[in-house]
Amino acid sequence: MHLIFFHLCVTFESIIHEISFTPITVALCMNIYIYIYTYICDYLCIKVSVCDSSYGTSYFPRPVYHCPFCNLCRVGKGLGVDFFHCMTCNCCLGMKLVDHKCREKGLETNCPICCDFLFTSSAAVRALPCGHFMHSACFQAYTCSHYTCPICSKSLGDMTVYFGMLDALLGAEELPLEYRDKCQDILCNDCDRKGTSRFHWLYHKCGFCGSYNTRVIKIDAHCSTSNA
Repeated sequence: MHLIFFHLCVTFESIIHEISFTPITVALCMNIYIYIYTYICDYLCIKVSVCDSSYGTSYFPRPVYHCPFCNLCRVGKGLGVDFFHCMTCNCCLGMKLVDHKCREKGLETNCPICCDFLFTSSAAVRALPCGHFMHSACFQAYTCSHYTCPICSKSLGDMTVYFGMLDALLGAEELPLEYRDKCQDILCNDCDRKGTSRFHWLYHKCGFCGSYNTRVIKIDAHCSTSNA
């Protein structure tokens, strides 16, 4: 008898499955030490010893493919169909991310929101404009209240409309006299340049790229007209 030791066996309803489109007919459950003489799974990968079954979750088995570069089995139709392997990022990505910003071994890290390891995660992953990654579900929840990357603080999208609203807000606002001549040295998170901005408690506009995604690094007593 040829024994195959599985790293993962996904079961849902019961131990015994009645699925007739797999050649695997005998298995030994290591938890209760009994032999199962039946068809047991939808997908079997001998290379990484993974047995997967979507029995009980849908009428049709979910597609699974093996990536020889990741040396992992992933949920999807296959390389060149709905996924491709980026050799720089060293991971499989959806076809819609072909034009992503590469970052070496970008997925070999934890999701900055839920802290799950991205490389082996079966959940959908989203590439950020800055080159970092997070789960798509985490991205949807995070962007309800944030617009910057949680790792590098760069803007996650086109903020032209939002920054235009801030321009109108600050244009209609009058500061107290004691603050009108004060300025602040700022660092822009989007263009990585240092500059000077008029004093404000919350909003500081970059004089180079027009972004409000900035941080204060120094408060000056008097304004200067030059940007560093």
